[in-house]
Amino acid sequence: MLTVKKKVILLSCLGIIPFYFGIIIHFLSNFYNLKFFQQINLVSFLYGGFISSFLCGMQWIKFIELKKRFLYFPMIPSVVLWISFFSEIIFFQLTVILSLLWCLYIDISILKNENKQWFKKMRIIITTVAISPLVCNLFINKIN
Repeated sequence: MLTVKKKVILLSCLGIIPFYFGIIIHFLSNFYNLKFFQQINLVSFLYGGFISSFLCGMQWIKFIELKKRFLYFPMIPSVVLWISFFSEIIFFQLTVILSLLWCLYIDISILKNENKQWFKKMRIIITTVAISPLVCNLFINKIN
């Protein structure tokens, strides 16, 4: 039987898979000479935006339960992220990467006493592995 810890780790690892679709499609499109990478790449960043908004909401609930003073602190990246969606694509892509890093910063530094050690380690690994393809997609976009 799976414990809560194993379920969280498993679902977090499965949640990383859509981040890598953009890179896989890019290599397939070069192999098969297809030209629809830009739209697939945007889907990967939209998924990152949804994940970031979900993390901001979870942190906001923790701030409310703990009666922290700065309730707006976890919501900053979510608001900036969806405002940047309507601006330049490069700005939106950078905002997705920075908002995922901001959520990691909140989990590690501000909520350090509330989260368990295994959760902090998992968040560092998962965030690093999730941001890596986004950074690669950013450079692939510049090349294309």
